Amino acid sequence: MTTLFVPSLRSIAHSSLLARQPLAGPSRRSITTSKLNATRQVLGRITPKRIAVSRAAFERESGQYGVQSGVGTSQGFERARETFDSGLPRKSIWRPIVFCTLLGGGGYTLLALYTNYDTSKWSEKLGGGSWWRRGQSGPSDREIARAKQLEGARQAQKTLNNLPSSLSFLPNVILIPILRIYVLASEFYLNTPSAQLAPLTLIGGMGTVFLMWKVRRLEPFMKRWWLHRPVVFGSARDEWRNCVTMFTSVLSHQSLPHLAFNSFALFSFGAASYQYLSTSPTLPALNSSSHTPHFLAFLLTAGLFSSLSSHLWTNIVRLPSLMRTLRHPARISSAKTIMVHQGFLPSLGASGAIYGALTLTACAYPDSNVGIIFIPFVSIPIGMGVAGMVALDLVGLFRGWRMFDHVAHLSGALFGFIYYRWGREAWVYIRRKLGAEPRGSGLF
Repeated sequence: MTTLFVPSLRSIAHSSLLARQPLAGPSRRSITTSKLNATRQVLGRITPKRIAVSRAAFERESGQYGVQSGVGTSQGFERARETFDSGLPRKSIWRPIVFCTLLGGGGYTLLALYTNYDTSKWSEKLGGGSWWRRGQSGPSDREIARAKQLEGARQAQKTLNNLPSSLSFLPNVILIPILRIYVLASEFYLNTPSAQLAPLTLIGGMGTVFLMWKVRRLEPFMKRWWLHRPVVFGSARDEWRNCVTMFTSVLSHQSLPHLAFNSFALFSFGAASYQYLSTSPTLPALNSSSHTPHFLAFLLTAGLFSSLSSHLWTNIVRLPSLMRTLRHPARISSAKTIMVHQGFLPSLGASGAIYGALTLTACAYPDSNVGIIFIPFVSIPIGMGVAGMVALDLVGLFRGWRMFDHVAHLSGALFGFIYYRWGREAWVYIRRKLGAEPRGSGLF
């Protein structure tokens, strides 16, 4: 198993604003010659202009704050704050939490319910509960998988027999390649293990979203619905609408290297985590016609958890610092202008969910080794690789590196560890509450 030890290219910027100091001193204040020369040495070719501000003009400008000869009136200051705050973003906390809880919990429950339904349907087809099964409440997972494969082959053969008549209007030079492509696709679908087919299906979906980014006409739609902005200007309706992108941005990639790296990692660690999720934590085990719903439920909750963590980190930790800077009396631009120019860039990518699969794989198979794509023929223990990536993200978080979303990476890794400890038990618990019954041992 190989992977790339490079975090996702999912970007989020940390703003660094220089707050101007309140004007004071003489009636006119300007930049001195010595300071100007020093500034030239630092800035190179950029020459700051000499700025003179009269105290009278400053007092007139700051009259909206109720500042009169150094004495502030609380009433004027409150009116100024209300006017100023109307252009500032407000914290977005509880609505994203509600959205992620409902979507993650609801999706997890619906996928468990579908697993029970599909398992019950195939169990009845294969004579589940019949006397000749000698105490078994249903067929084994292998029997169900084999029956589904045979049924899929019959349906593919039926479709192949009907295609020539359905496409009879096409010349043979076009019809024959279509039939061959259909046969190859059907054989690949039927013979590929589910542990590989599920990640490949997700990669196909991410590739489709990537192609949509390349259509110029769809660019406004993609920017609105497939990028997540952690800071929102607008009403509560805009905030609810912005919550949707916490899910859609997980499937979104704008650059080909970003998509390629995440796809390679998802295929590598997704298949391994699928195998682990296919095993039962308790005996007797529950019948399962397919473990793909469990795998999708895990990635759904991992992606939402990492997106929500990054969103809350921005609104609880980073945004208050910026707000204090913007409320400074000597600000030179509107809050929205500074936010757009310096601010919190939108984010996208599946790195958070992939980190969850990576950590789950490392915990489930600690003796496995992984390789680095840029250094062929070199492999290291998976635990060492995960520890190195987590350490790199911790350093980047505290150092303020801007290239990657370190909070999403770390929260995804944390979710993978939590799911390794209690995830399979939670899945079994929900399925039993929804009516699933453990199969008999077949010994009696």
